[in-house]
Amino acid sequence: MKIRIDQKTLAGAARAAHRPLPNNPLQPVLGGLLLETDGDSVTVSGFDYEVATRATLAADVLETGKSLVSGRLLADVTAAMPAGPVDVVVDERELTVSAPGTTFTLPTMDRRDYPALPEAPAAAGTVDGDVLAAAVVHAAQASMPDKEAVGNLEGFRGVHVTADGGHLAVSASDRYRIVRHHIPWTPDGDSGGDLLVPAAHLAATAKQLAGGPVRISFTNDITVAALASDTLTVTSRTVAVPFPNIAGFFPDPGKAVGWMRGDAAELLEAVQRAALVNDKPEQAITLTFGRDQVTVAGGAEGSKGASRIDAEVTNLDGFTAGYRPGFLGSLLAPITGAVQIWVTTPNKPVLIQPIDTDGAPTDHYRAVCMPVRLK
Repeated sequence: MKIRIDQKTLAGAARAAHRPLPNNPLQPVLGGLLLETDGDSVTVSGFDYEVATRATLAADVLETGKSLVSGRLLADVTAAMPAGPVDVVVDERELTVSAPGTTFTLPTMDRRDYPALPEAPAAAGTVDGDVLAAAVVHAAQASMPDKEAVGNLEGFRGVHVTADGGHLAVSASDRYRIVRHHIPWTPDGDSGGDLLVPAAHLAATAKQLAGGPVRISFTNDITVAALASDTLTVTSRTVAVPFPNIAGFFPDPGKAVGWMRGDAAELLEAVQRAALVNDKPEQAITLTFGRDQVTVAGGAEGSKGASRIDAEVTNLDGFTAGYRPGFLGSLLAPITGAVQIWVTTPNKPVLIQPIDTDGAPTDHYRAVCMPVRLK
């Protein structure tokens, strides 16, 4: 194989394909990247049985061929090359990357034990990559850690994406928080679909693909799902169980005893300030509602702190409830402008939604936060 390709393009592809690979794979070939030529392009692929990454790059192909080489070395070497075109030449034993004044030679790996990469399902539609990344990365924060998501809780370790007409619903939960984003997308047809991918994998993939349109391939009755940009395709093994049905756990605003409206950024800052005097991350901060204000307090014995923010409060005068500051703060973080919080009792979850410029709750984001039982 002999190709000439732009250094920045090759380095970016090697980095993207290498990033999901394990540092110490059980099989050495799973730490490798596969280079394959096809016409006037070269594909750089990595696969560890969980995530397959393919980057298809334009190149001057002088001789066709295939080669398997250490992913870590290829990523490091191509990043260190001078900017401009580089030549990649492969024979049976080694791969050489060269540019004027710089040459690296890497041993090749035996391709015979390298697994066949999974085929990506057909794309079902297209979404803005930046919007998808923002929703997925935020939702992933509310997923359950893998070590806790065992048995009948396994579905909580993933981020769930499902088509709903002209929108995608991006959801996650760790049973203490529920997050659901609705983002616009363009389906290719009338058929829907969904995917449930481990949260860390999906968040990393969405960040890699941000910056342009992303095509999504749903799982339906197969075990892999795929996201793709114009040059990069990432195919991921899905979580083996369905995502829990969380729809019934969103509180009904009509059954709330009261609500508050205020600036989301001000409330978030008050929550963060109150948490400064807490002894542990899981220690609760309290929200106490007055007629036109909310007092956010932290600490217990010894250090204490409190902030008051202006708010519109209905039927909650003197009401107090406790929440983990990290959980409540994470749910407020994506909201710009006003937020409305519906409250039922101190021991039941609250519903959190942004408010649009007309003063009505919006449908593009909803969140639920479980309270902490106060002594």
